[in-house]
Amino acid sequence: MSFYVTLPSDSSLRYFPNNKISSFVTQLPSPIILEGKWEVGLAEIIYPHTWYNVNDMNNIFRFDLGEGKLITRKIPPGSYETVPGFLKALVLPLHEGKISFKFYDDNKEVKIKTEKKSKVVLIEGLCDLLGFQPHVVEGVEETSFVADPQAAYPVFYVYTMCFPRKYVDGTRQYFRWTDA
Repeated sequence: MSFYVTLPSDSSLRYFPNNKISSFVTQLPSPIILEGKWEVGLAEIIYPHTWYNVNDMNNIFRFDLGEGKLITRKIPPGSYETVPGFLKALVLPLHEGKISFKFYDDNKEVKIKTEKKSKVVLIEGLCDLLGFQPHVVEGVEETSFVADPQAAYPVFYVYTMCFPRKYVDGTRQYFRWTDA
């Protein structure tokens, strides 16, 4: 016998009001009583992308408007889904005519242009989202890599034991891992 159990994170809020999408308990409509040994596998996972890709660890950049004064700016932490949305958070009225950011949708690259002795200091973390290495931008520069707002989270892992039972020499069991 085999069966599926669906465990949505918001189905038991009446019983477990502190449930979160990332950590929850589900109250089943009726108990499931299992006898003997069972193997459990993950058949499907659905996750909404709601975590911040810009946080207090990667939200700082610095610039000089040509006056020899380095100004530090913090971008508001949040979930920036697109590069243009992220660049919009970088731009300040002070930058007018001195610093500009442009995103090219066709090749996913960013161009930073500084004028009148101004410069942009790209710090580790934030520069990864723009496709740059940490350094100081003076003049015109384009990204070395593709700009990716999710660069801080390059891989999403699900750890689970999904495997068929296999035997070596008919006696010793081994596991065959399956990509999910």
